[in-house]
Amino acid sequence: MTAPVTKCKNCVFAKTEETPLGDVQVGCDLGRDTKLGVEDLKAGETSFTLKRFCNTYRPEEWSANLDFSDRLNPKETVMREVAPRAGFVIRLDHEKGDEISNLNKTLESIKALPSPNDEEHAYVTVINEKVEFNEGIWGCFVSHFGEDPKTKYHIVQLNAVHKKLATMIDQAFGHSQNGWVHCLTAGDEVPNDFLNRIHNFVNVEMKMLIALLPKLENPFSGLTFPAFLFKFLNGNGVKVFKDEMVDSRSFIDKILDAEKRGETKTVYTWEEFDAS
Repeated sequence: MTAPVTKCKNCVFAKTEETPLGDVQVGCDLGRDTKLGVEDLKAGETSFTLKRFCNTYRPEEWSANLDFSDRLNPKETVMREVAPRAGFVIRLDHEKGDEISNLNKTLESIKALPSPNDEEHAYVTVINEKVEFNEGIWGCFVSHFGEDPKTKYHIVQLNAVHKKLATMIDQAFGHSQNGWVHCLTAGDEVPNDFLNRIHNFVNVEMKMLIALLPKLENPFSGLTFPAFLFKFLNGNGVKVFKDEMVDSRSFIDKILDAEKRGETKTVYTWEEFDAS
């Protein structure tokens, strides 16, 4: 499969100089030419071809359609556009007890979490195995996000105790939206710099990230991934590819195998991410 590339021609962030051939690109206002790598210019070419997909390519029409205030600082505007948006999937831990108190603790950390695009977080989904806790869960939602929230909230009621914690996400994924999905156990707190760090990692440092693995002590907490990838691989379910190859492995095994077959590190433990 051919790796995706990006042609910088007509991008508003391309730096150019006048030459006898016309305007020739010499750099990028966002510095992405140095981060993504540039293919050698062929004879007659006047703009770069980046060796990877660039999510900040913007034509002149984009700039012309911006509000006046956004047009004054296009670099800040485009970085806000590509900043990560996230939803949160929380599992109530009935063995640990204090379910509602622990849920409040987690919701407080989500509510206080700064968003790099200045938008409300997309959604919160709580997975519950005991119906008698639903009223308390709903009360927590209303308390933190109000009755007409921008952050949508949902309860996923399981009919029985789910023995495989890692597959609980499949039950809740129907409520997920585009963006990142971050899994938690009630009582966990989301680090205050979580989304800003992902934004810096993938949009500033231009490192490739497709997943953060769950914490060692809990096969659910900490798992973080883009929603499109979980959908494409059919999560922990059976994935049938166009060539009729069948993959019945877990979601984590699928992405770890994909990383092994590539040339770039894309799956990180939290220890590796914290050290990066």
